[in-house]
Amino acid sequence: MIERTFEWKFVGKFAGIVLAGLGGTVLSLYLALPKGEATSFGEVIRSLVTADNALSRAIVVALVVEAVVISAAVALTTVLTSHKIAGPVYRLKVALDELSLAQGARPIRLRKNDQLRKSAESFNTMQAGLQERFRSLGNACEDVAEAALRQVESPEGRERLKGEVGRLEEALKKFTL
Repeated sequence: MIERTFEWKFVGKFAGIVLAGLGGTVLSLYLALPKGEATSFGEVIRSLVTADNALSRAIVVALVVEAVVISAAVALTTVLTSHKIAGPVYRLKVALDELSLAQGARPIRLRKNDQLRKSAESFNTMQAGLQERFRSLGNACEDVAEAALRQVESPEGRERLKGEVGRLEEALKKFTL
């Protein structure tokens, strides 16, 4: 139902945001810590342990800000991605409800990047096929009614046949899409 490329793009975006946040965190730690005579990143981290409280507070604030930014980016990506799935599912549900009530369901139209396109295309093909079958059935009913009326000779028989044909036509109209 959902294309593999879409899934991998979502995973890639999500992982990219998390990795960018991690990189930002590491970079902010590296830039915020006193370098002194430290020659490696490990030594810089060790100096964090011995840093004063003002510097520790600055690092905590930076980490909190980065966590908020990362969370907002992840939430936005998730919402935008979910709309590419939820919108088509909703449209498909509405079309199926209309079809079940024989209200003349409209073809499902999706946006360019929406998922479930193949399902919507299958639904539209099924709906067009059903419409054609019901149209053919209605035409066949009319042909049978005309032929039967020509065969019945008595006026009572003709009236009864017309009533039955009318009932059949009404039943067919209920199935019109």
